[in-house]
Amino acid sequence: MITPQAIQSVKDAMRVEEVVGEFVSLKRKGPRYLGLCPFHNEKTPSFNVSPNLGIYKCFGCGEAGDAITFLTKHEHLSYVEAIRWLAKRYNIEVTEEEQTPEQQVEHSERESLAVVQQWALNWSVDQLWNTDEGKRIGLSYFHERGFSDATIKAFQLGYVPEQGNAFAYAAQANGFNPEILEKAGWIKRREDGTGTAWDFFAGRVTFPILGLSGQPIGFGARTLKSDKKLPKYFNSPESVLYNKSRSLYGIAQAKKSIVEQGLCYLVEGYTDVISLHQAGITNVVASSGTSLTEEQVRLIKRYAPVVTILYDGDAAGMKASLRGIDLVLKEGLNVKVVTFPEGEDPDSFAKSHSSSEVRAHLTDTAQDFLVFKAALLMADVGDDPVKKAAAIHEIVESIALVPDHVLRSLYLQQCSRMLGVNEQALVSEMNKVLRRQYRKQGPDHAATEELISPELAAPQPEVEDLGTFPQERELIRILLAYGHERITVPFVTEEREQQEEEMSVAEAMFEVLAVDDLLLDNPLYKEIYLHYRHVSNLGTSIGETYYVAHERKDWQEAAIEVLAEKYVLSHNWMDRHRIYVKRDKTDLLRALTYAINGLKLKRVTRMLTALSNDIGMAAYENVGPLMKEKIHLQKIRGQLAEIMGRPIPV
Repeated sequence: MITPQAIQSVKDAMRVEEVVGEFVSLKRKGPRYLGLCPFHNEKTPSFNVSPNLGIYKCFGCGEAGDAITFLTKHEHLSYVEAIRWLAKRYNIEVTEEEQTPEQQVEHSERESLAVVQQWALNWSVDQLWNTDEGKRIGLSYFHERGFSDATIKAFQLGYVPEQGNAFAYAAQANGFNPEILEKAGWIKRREDGTGTAWDFFAGRVTFPILGLSGQPIGFGARTLKSDKKLPKYFNSPESVLYNKSRSLYGIAQAKKSIVEQGLCYLVEGYTDVISLHQAGITNVVASSGTSLTEEQVRLIKRYAPVVTILYDGDAAGMKASLRGIDLVLKEGLNVKVVTFPEGEDPDSFAKSHSSSEVRAHLTDTAQDFLVFKAALLMADVGDDPVKKAAAIHEIVESIALVPDHVLRSLYLQQCSRMLGVNEQALVSEMNKVLRRQYRKQGPDHAATEELISPELAAPQPEVEDLGTFPQERELIRILLAYGHERITVPFVTEEREQQEEEMSVAEAMFEVLAVDDLLLDNPLYKEIYLHYRHVSNLGTSIGETYYVAHERKDWQEAAIEVLAEKYVLSHNWMDRHRIYVKRDKTDLLRALTYAINGLKLKRVTRMLTALSNDIGMAAYENVGPLMKEKIHLQKIRGQLAEIMGRPIPV
């Protein structure tokens, strides 16, 4: 078990913007950072990271937490695994208490697999560089492929001896469980009753597949034999650590460059990525030889708005890969395509041309997906109207996936000009496709934009009465954000003298609410309020991150929800326009007074509503006292409304 002191050291060192920035492309906006939420599909950034509070908050799906929470949700790590990840990230030595045998058995499968894959990576790299067989066979192969020693080391390429059980023997000698080694994909066990382990990657060079944070999660392994009966590549099996459909080869090495350039090059294989990196094109990833998936496209979308797909000169292969373009379009990304001369692929082209020639080819020959797809599909139709109609229909289906309505319209205009087809005919065809798509998504889905929305004629729903929730939320926000701040509070003595006293915002709030014996209705806010008051009375200083990092999950979530600001006021209002906008911190007393009076006004209004109902139901002889109380409450309501500069609620 990790000691509490070690956990606190990690918490003190971690920076939420740095941790989240490992996985999400963030852009600074004032005191916070913005990015596309990794927890749900979105086209405009609603994911906020606040370094001051040490939290993230998505205003689209509601996901929120600190750096540890992010790792547990995004990387599916346990709490302990997240602490270890952070300790490694910040070079903190983690002290662990001695574990019982039961605790050792309970080590997660994910953690065990991660340890195996890291050990296997180190072992295979050592075999490549420091054994005769590795240098003679594996290293020679990489050199023949044109990879420099620096590139081979950068991608941590390795080799597994042809011996048959070299890895299995070495791994088990180091204490690794054969069951975990098999789950990691490194060994198989014979079914002859002996259960003898043999190396699944024997006689192959290895390509480590890294997760976003740079840890090995799986491997690809290529045979060096010319036997056509042997599969050229073996890949690690799916596991809790490695999900092929959510992984991209080279993402750990490329993500920084992808963010900087706002562009991701997408290729098919490991060697394509490595050769382009060596040629200076570092913003490139591969789908690892599998068909592109939605998860992979969304992973790219976190880092760049533009994807350029690199195809080789094989027309049949390009047609088979067109589905990948449709997936990218569906996610709202800008898609371009680059092709290579017949017989060339990104790997071979990068080796036979200089870095400047490679870069120029990628830039100069990039074409819009519509131009590429239309040219590819129309090349074989000739004068056959049926084939031409089928090709046009396929192009329109791709355009229908574009979520931006204006861009979709422009594509239809361009398609009309390119193919010589009436634009209205294309629009009609696209509407058929859209209606079919929406029908598949069920009756509850929104209507297409081409149809009249039934919501326009429907009656508007009644506005929900939130009671005093908004006012209580504002009080809790002020308490958590500024409770520790000192303010000067004016008061009138018994001798009616005006005096001032310095106290904290929290103390002032407690005193004012206590005078009228006011507490909060919301159970969660009430708990936090009473706990804050109790701890504060004991002399503990509470900063704005106290509840954000609290061990109670519901308190932590409530604190993040009230503290995370969806909008930040720009300095331009003051710097450029000379419009002064008061912030809480510049006028804390006024903000506190306004929040408390807002709660009082809402409570009095609620009491008046209840009293009016009582008067309507009361017997004649009881109406007088009730009316007197109503007049008294109306007077208080009027005073509060006047103080707050609000019209008197009806």
